[in-house]
Amino acid sequence: MDMKQTSGNADKSVNTEVRKLESLIKRNLVAVVIIQIFAIAIIAGAVIGLIKVGLYLFGVIMFFAVILEVFAYSLIRENKGYKKRLEIERTRPVSSTVFADPLYKNKGFTYDIARGLYCSQTGKKENKLSKEDEAIIWQYSYDDFAYLLMWIIEKGLYQPSKELDEDDAIEAKAYVSRIKRREELPTDYLESYEGYFMEDSIKKKARAFVIEYYKKSYEDEVREFAKETLNAELYGFPFRWEDYDAFKVHIDEAYENYLEKHQT
Repeated sequence: MDMKQTSGNADKSVNTEVRKLESLIKRNLVAVVIIQIFAIAIIAGAVIGLIKVGLYLFGVIMFFAVILEVFAYSLIRENKGYKKRLEIERTRPVSSTVFADPLYKNKGFTYDIARGLYCSQTGKKENKLSKEDEAIIWQYSYDDFAYLLMWIIEKGLYQPSKELDEDDAIEAKAYVSRIKRREELPTDYLESYEGYFMEDSIKKKARAFVIEYYKKSYEDEVREFAKETLNAELYGFPFRWEDYDAFKVHIDEAYENYLEKHQT
């Protein structure tokens, strides 16, 4: 998803090819000129002395000179084609498509860990799990982001990603509103969006903080919280509102520290 496609990239690509071809053509044409001068010198020497040997060498050299000339002219034709393509690319409208980067991407990467912990807790066999069991396991698998996502939503810092079209953006806002009212879970959101949460889904005023906090200390804090408060391992507990309320003070504190640090 970390991709941008514009006509500017096409310009750069074609320009590079044009420059390479022009350089190659120049080298070949210079080689042809040098060979022809050398051939003339041999002819001159042949007139004075060894005529047969001189004529033989002249024929060989001219043969290679002709091959080089043919190759050079084929490059010239190819170069003209690149230049024509470049002009076409320059007249195309620039695409406005911008691909956002994912802050969180978990397409089942932690599911196996969560399933193992769930089975250990319940004594159930992996091949005997029901759909209800699997739904709980998916909640477990998002332990490393669910609290932070809920904090983003609760603080009004969510906005639909530019990845979404207008209808999907409206639907996403409605979904997030239900989560904010605690009618649905943040883990439901992650499951609905296949474990993705995009960086541009965070409003700019808090985006840098969330990215830095998530990548540096957030997961360690959740892991420690789970061990000390929930008596559980990461990916081994479901999302519960009372647990989130107990943990969110850590995020609030980290945000306050971040603001103080960047205001001075």
